[in-house]
Amino acid sequence: MVKTTTLIKKLTIEKCKLTDSKCLLKIYNQSVSKGYSGTNKKIKLKTHQKWLEKKILSRNDIIFVGKLNNKIIGYIRFENIYFKRCTISIALKNKFINKGYGSKLLNKSISNLNKFKNIKIITSKVKKKNINSINFFLKNNFIEILNIKLKNSIYRYFKLNIK
Repeated sequence: MVKTTTLIKKLTIEKCKLTDSKCLLKIYNQSVSKGYSGTNKKIKLKTHQKWLEKKILSRNDIIFVGKLNNKIIGYIRFENIYFKRCTISIALKNKFINKGYGSKLLNKSISNLNKFKNIKIITSKVKKKNINSINFFLKNNFIEILNIKLKNSIYRYFKLNIK
């Protein structure tokens, strides 16, 4: 446990660059393979690079990458930033899941995000079968949004109020 704690302290974050494209795509396609993504099709590099370029240039989206010893271990996307609200998506390389890196990445990213945007509410949509992500958001003070209309959805919805 001491080893992991020491490593977590060395986790850094920075805004995503187009040169991060291959690594982010690999992490994303891992989640597609597990069935945790909104789609079941892996994305090709060229398609991903076009999408990422638009996201990087967008004023309503911010992507941060988490790095450990200068190597990307995951990313966090804040999308649809409007009226002090946004949605979040987070993904880590498999070997870094359930080791505290996601929480550290989340906290550092929210702090950094608020340097650019004044966000008060962050929402997330998670597939019901993605138990790791559900537990992650609950552990990190997100509350589940319960709505009768959402009852039959394949997703669960979460919200974090930022003070």
